[in-house]
Amino acid sequence: MCALAKVDVLSFWKKYRPRALIVDKISVVALPKGFYELVGQPSPPIRLHIEHSSQVTEPPPSHTLNANITLVELLQALKKLQRNKATSLDGMKVEFILDAGELLHIPLLTMFNCFLVEGFLKALSTGMVHALFKGGNAFEFNNYMGITIVLILTKLFAMILDRRLSEWAG
Repeated sequence: MCALAKVDVLSFWKKYRPRALIVDKISVVALPKGFYELVGQPSPPIRLHIEHSSQVTEPPPSHTLNANITLVELLQALKKLQRNKATSLDGMKVEFILDAGELLHIPLLTMFNCFLVEGFLKALSTGMVHALFKGGNAFEFNNYMGITIVLILTKLFAMILDRRLSEWAG
């Protein structure tokens, strides 16, 4: 597959089509270790520093972070979605949402505003990490960049929240 990707990118992606999702949780420590085992080189020591915080801070109650998502916010996020990208984990393409136009605006707004009140569904929090080769020595873990394939609806909701947080943070 790797050789095909270098020779004929279009054929690679046609052959690569999404298959059934295999969920295999890999820890942050095990991922680079497994990579080095795969390429047959000893793994360098991994230093991890993870801070845990049990303190949760709430945004001010009257702030726009708590307000319902508006049609303007949804349309801004929809404009940022790019066509001809990888399908999401469920096989849905961005084109489906973009081409549906106004038909999906109210259902999307209703669902996203429900997430703000009720909470985000755990099933929508799933992603699949793919390693993309950046260049250099193919046997070096740091020469790969991870991208996460998520559901289109999750990405759209995250884009709206990201814009809100960016505006709030100044």
